Amino acid sequence: MIEIKTLSNKEEKSEITNYILRRLPEWFGIESAIVDYVKGVMNTDFYAAYDGSEPIGFISTKLNNKYTAEIYVIGILKEYHNNGIGKKLLEMSQESLIKEKVKFLMVKTLGESHADKNYRKTREFYNKTGFYPLEEIKEIWGKENPCLIMVKNL
Repeated sequence: MIEIKTLSNKEEKSEITNYILRRLPEWFGIESAIVDYVKGVMNTDFYAAYDGSEPIGFISTKLNNKYTAEIYVIGILKEYHNNGIGKKLLEMSQESLIKEKVKFLMVKTLGESHADKNYRKTREFYNKTGFYPLEEIKEIWGKENPCLIMVKNL
């Protein structure tokens, strides 16, 4: 049975992030980005999904201002994709943000002008869960990695 927990221990957040992201090279193949995420999740709201005692996914969110939060990073082990785990993690984090009176949730992902099939599935997930594309910007991650900003009204 899948269980979702809220985590506050900084080291535990980092360990889970490192464990999951290193098993998702199709999405997280840049070493410096993994290192940044592993460090960055320490100061975010963090929810982890477990299959028994095994971590299988997580979502990390941060406040950008009093109105807007951002999905800092999310990852679910590939063998658990399409089982509703990402949706459950997202719902749990949104409930907390709504209690804090946050109005918008945004996410940055690889833009539509990039042909990557894995990120096409990622954008489909965000679309299905209520996110809308706002703008694709090449200046954030470079021309080779266009950044699509997506937003959702909470």
